[in-house]
Amino acid sequence: MKRLPKAGDLSGSLLVAHPMMADPNFRHTILYLSHHSAEDGALGFILNRPLGQKAGELGVEEMLEQVANVPLFEGGPVQKNQIIVASLEWDQQLGACKFEPLQKPEGDFELPAGHNDKLRVFLGYAGWSKNQLEKEIALNSWLVVKPHPELLRADADDSTWRRIMNGLGPMYRVLADAPDDSSRN
Repeated sequence: MKRLPKAGDLSGSLLVAHPMMADPNFRHTILYLSHHSAEDGALGFILNRPLGQKAGELGVEEMLEQVANVPLFEGGPVQKNQIIVASLEWDQQLGACKFEPLQKPEGDFELPAGHNDKLRVFLGYAGWSKNQLEKEIALNSWLVVKPHPELLRADADDSTWRRIMNGLGPMYRVLADAPDDSSRN
């Protein structure tokens, strides 16, 4: 697993929660950073917290009819009542993930043909204010890594986080396998 540098525009990168992160909002999470700049802050979506249901099970207005069978994910702790529909697609040539929110400002959206297997519906998102994410990265709360196609699968969960930790080396493997409560060690 390739780690990325800690400076500059991290848009399109993954944030992987450090094994020692205690915040329950982000413990063992993998986030896709759809926007990042030190001046504006950052916006991201949790990729590995499926809610075990489809978007149509939300019982929300007819807007969701188009995405009724799309997996529902916890997107983050901010505005958990907001629904965000996005297309996640692996670009083989670029070796990168393309993340495209599909909503228009008025809340409506149009689905491009043939995108159903690339769609995700998120409840909420993760956000950071100016320089907040940079401080968290400096404190080793987050590991910045290059995205890979495995994360686009709808079954990405806590085991996906563990596979990333294993790929980062022996130290991370040991930390990832440590119990949450060190007194139980």
